[in-house]
Amino acid sequence: MPDDAQPALWDSRELRRLARLRQLAVDTGAPEEAIRLIEAAATADEAVEELIAVGLMASEPDTYKGMLSWFTPVLEPGCDQLDAELCGATFIGELRRASPPDANVSDVLSNALDHVIEYDTPEALAMARIMAVMGPPDIRAKAADRASRMVLSGRTDMAWAAGLGLPRLGPCFGYGDTYGAQLSTVLVFSYARKRHALVVLTDYVLGGGIKDCYLVDYTPAIRDYYRTTGADPDLSYSDLDPVLTREILDEALSREPCPDNPEQIEHVENYIDLLRARVELLPRRAAPAQTAAPRTAATGAAATGRGTGTRGTGTRGTGTGGTGTGGKRRPAPKNVHRLKVTLRGTKPPIWRRFEVPSDFSLARLHTVIQRGFGWQNSHLYVFETPAGRYGQSDPDLEIRGAANKKLSAVADWPGDKIRYEYDFGDSWEHDILVEAVEPAQPGVAYPRCTGGKRAGPPEDSGGVWGYSDLLNTLANPRDKDHAQVLQWLGIDSAAEFDPDSFDLDAAQRALARISRVLIRS
Repeated sequence: MPDDAQPALWDSRELRRLARLRQLAVDTGAPEEAIRLIEAAATADEAVEELIAVGLMASEPDTYKGMLSWFTPVLEPGCDQLDAELCGATFIGELRRASPPDANVSDVLSNALDHVIEYDTPEALAMARIMAVMGPPDIRAKAADRASRMVLSGRTDMAWAAGLGLPRLGPCFGYGDTYGAQLSTVLVFSYARKRHALVVLTDYVLGGGIKDCYLVDYTPAIRDYYRTTGADPDLSYSDLDPVLTREILDEALSREPCPDNPEQIEHVENYIDLLRARVELLPRRAAPAQTAAPRTAATGAAATGRGTGTRGTGTRGTGTGGTGTGGKRRPAPKNVHRLKVTLRGTKPPIWRRFEVPSDFSLARLHTVIQRGFGWQNSHLYVFETPAGRYGQSDPDLEIRGAANKKLSAVADWPGDKIRYEYDFGDSWEHDILVEAVEPAQPGVAYPRCTGGKRAGPPEDSGGVWGYSDLLNTLANPRDKDHAQVLQWLGIDSAAEFDPDSFDLDAAQRALARISRVLIRS
């Protein structure tokens, strides 16, 4: 890694904050002077101070007034409980978008609630009432207290405050794919006679988090559509027990969201807090010893976050394998590829040995490599094969979609080789050798990692040469950049990072969430 590139690497988090602040200024139509001040600042905090000083950004009191104005629409006649909840959910989503990456939204809201009684306006009461239901759990009690104090002091409550956050729950249902890639779940609820549904897409290939989440008006036609779609041989429809639904969605909400297009990002930001509020109303399992309701393979796999599959988009691709209703299940694949994946240019070599289903798509193989080497899936990738280049589709680069090409179609025999490149900037190139194609073993879950050598390089460490420089700096306490390397790696001493170690159990745990048994024992 060149010496002049290292300071930018250490300051990458602050640079991202500045870049986000500049983009926010551009998106909101800020004057050119504001953008120039941001570009000239060394830190985001310095930029904010300069903007406030010249009157281009609101001071803290004005900021709180601006927050309260967000809740003016819920004071209109005819506003109901769902309108109020959606106002609060989108407000929190907007607050996340506008906050620096390392900001704690709970702290921002808590500070705002400290000021609402000072303003004592209808908007302040509306904010407190809504945050008592929709806000992060650690600020709800404070919000409820602030609302009660304003009402006791004479402020008139809104009509929708009665019953806020307590809709009547309806059925839960969903469908999943037979490879366990994704699960589409529907939660029905109603206020008065108006029925609504939250549609939730969970992606187990991308980490088991929420990929999409949005609200629709509910009609029986939605359930009929799910039943019809679930009759596809690759899918499986299930009516879901509310307890199991809570377990599935609690697990998904505990993981990082994983939207992969702008529409999904906006949906998740605007509706995930409404989803949390609804999931909290679902019943929990009474006791571990209690007999659970019968589960299909589809819902059982989803509850543990297991399964593999291609990445899906929208609500068409879904969750976990199982026996569908109204359709025949295709036979599971019986063969597996044993692959040795070696990071090119590393001495001694860094490698992993994987066993993966032969019909895996290259997109799934990408996920296996990411987890086996400890990569974070933060950059683009491409497979170079005899049949062409496959990755995230890009016609300009002649790259076709990896989800549509199977491993067996590009490397079907022992001795076949393909190449995989991750992060076009650092250019981590991997040689993939097919060592064997063998029948799957009964009772064994695939994909799995069976061996490897040395730790995977940290993300964004500058490619093979940059990683070598990093290790040299780490090994020399007298190097002028030694302390910066420790800080960047998030460790206190060089002994905490052993480049010669490989943790097979950790690699297996990373793959277990996307594994499935091909042949039952």
